[in-house]
Amino acid sequence: MSSMTREQISVVENESMLLAVDAFAGTGKTTTLVEYSKCRPDKRILYIAFNKSVASEACARFPENVQCRTTHSLAYTRVGKRYQEKLGSPKAWEIAQTFQCNTKRAKDALQTLANWFCSADSLISEEHLDVELQGDSAGAVDIVQLADKVFAAMKDKRSPIKMPHDGYLKIWALELPNLAFDIILLDEAQDTNPVTLDVVMRQDCQKVLVGDRHQGIYGFRRAVNAMEKVQAKSRVALTQSFRFSEQIAGIASALLADFKGEDKTIVGRADMSNAWSINRSQPFTIIGRTNAGLFSSAAELVLDNDVKLHFIGGFDSYVFGKVLDAYFLWADERSRITSPSIGRFNCFADFQQYGVEAGDLEIAALVKTVEQYQSQIPRIYEAMKASQVSLQEKANVILTTAHRAKGLEFDQVYMQDDFIELPPEKQYDPEEINLLYVALTRAIHAVRLPESLTQWFRDRAQRQGSVKVTNASDGIERWHSLQGSMSEREDWVRENLESFDRTSAGVIRFLLQKVDILRDALG
Repeated sequence: MSSMTREQISVVENESMLLAVDAFAGTGKTTTLVEYSKCRPDKRILYIAFNKSVASEACARFPENVQCRTTHSLAYTRVGKRYQEKLGSPKAWEIAQTFQCNTKRAKDALQTLANWFCSADSLISEEHLDVELQGDSAGAVDIVQLADKVFAAMKDKRSPIKMPHDGYLKIWALELPNLAFDIILLDEAQDTNPVTLDVVMRQDCQKVLVGDRHQGIYGFRRAVNAMEKVQAKSRVALTQSFRFSEQIAGIASALLADFKGEDKTIVGRADMSNAWSINRSQPFTIIGRTNAGLFSSAAELVLDNDVKLHFIGGFDSYVFGKVLDAYFLWADERSRITSPSIGRFNCFADFQQYGVEAGDLEIAALVKTVEQYQSQIPRIYEAMKASQVSLQEKANVILTTAHRAKGLEFDQVYMQDDFIELPPEKQYDPEEINLLYVALTRAIHAVRLPESLTQWFRDRAQRQGSVKVTNASDGIERWHSLQGSMSEREDWVRENLESFDRTSAGVIRFLLQKVDILRDALG
């Protein structure tokens, strides 16, 4: 543990029955949890990962006494395999045909079910409807009744209505499973859905919740921030990032302080600096807020250049896979449509109207893309598809949304200008700030910032310039007033790093880290 920070060691040595670890971006939370597990070889430990890929990677890092799973894999073993022949996502038009209702009502019922699946509630109720639907009492009752019928059909193996993965997870949770482990490590706790948190908190064992509340970006899935919701017996913050420079850390800290009320400061690496523009002769990553923005970036790259693209999550997992079919519908070339979900519409206007009525964000994005590029779409689509490579290492440019970039890191990052404008309007979604923070902190050596972020930070620095000077002079007077006590002077230095210029502060921070390591080694 000699190479670990004091913060990490305090986590590893903590024996609290309920420990919360506030791990900021790049602060080595997985390394900390691995060390925590290694120090408890006689304990049966469950590490719960956010998705399958993270769980698979964790298996190679954690010791043998740790099982690395997702909640869905736990639920599949007990419940999901019963429905292995009918797993999938039912469509609104399928529900409409089966239960003789309009597509809007079918969509509302499916969304109500999705909300209930993620909740800790045992019964479907009006509370699980989207807020805008709760005002119509009669309509709400009908939607709840339809949702009950749809769920019954999902569970009926004779019914063609498919069982979603969140559906069998809900069934498993309702059975109140007893997980036979001594310790549960819940990763990405800031994006935990209530049903998972309820299962974990019911277990009679030690629990460690790890997450960054500022990386909560799945509120639209009704995720909850367990880091704030749970009253932990002990709480530790990991603030030393091993990924990026002090400059990036400074911008990230400013964002969180001004727009999220964060009082802790992220500490960047004193031994590295970063560029504020990307070198296009070297591989780089484009991170966008929206799928439409990514399509535009990809279009610009492939129309005039010979380039190899890699899409995080795969080309077909974005809306791009259906762009061509949507274009064929727009161009009235229906015979060339391959997707049944698009081919069932008589015309593009009907497709667009359905998207509005059903509140379907995917269709809305497809409509916007088709209207923007129109007859260029076949050429763009084919060029994008021909340019994609399956291996990230072979790509000139990697493309991803901020949502998909979470948990990843890239040497060079180009942030698109489709993130929230700063300063934001009085009423704004805090998750938009989180998405900006997530995208910013993926960068290691170079990052191109959105114009809005650059201007806001520049204005902020100018506003605070005079304040910093005043604070610095006050701090120096305090330094001269300290007589004889080495520990007092050390405390003053730790508390007043911002009083020094950037280079001096970096050197001092580096030396203090070495002091901490030596002090720990000497006991």
